[in-house]
Amino acid sequence: MEWLKDKDLAKAMEMVPFAEAFVKAVKSAVKEKLKENPDAVPGYKLRGGGSMTSYDAVEVAKVLMDSGLLKIEDIHKAMRFSMVPLVPIWADTTGMSKAEARKDLVSRLSGVADSKPKSPAVVKDKNVS
Repeated sequence: MEWLKDKDLAKAMEMVPFAEAFVKAVKSAVKEKLKENPDAVPGYKLRGGGSMTSYDAVEVAKVLMDSGLLKIEDIHKAMRFSMVPLVPIWADTTGMSKAEARKDLVSRLSGVADSKPKSPAVVKDKNVS
């Protein structure tokens, strides 16, 4: 964006939240109008959202283990682990609060965790006016 000079970037950045809110509001309004009447907004139509398929990990493991073709380690390699659903189970099992259970799990699993940095985000510097 050569048309936007470095000195103007801060001013432009201040408008980003308003632009994002405007875009979201317009898209929402258009979607609602098109739901009511497919011809309400000339040149636009609703596209089907498709579908998402999910599988119950316990049932998947049972089916695949019953096939006799895979070992449990093979199945584990293909699955993703999320601590979020495990925290309440761990809390109930151990008698800990959810916060304590999360800390305990983080500690226990620290040796097998793989952390990757997130992409940096632009935020307002509160020390600069």
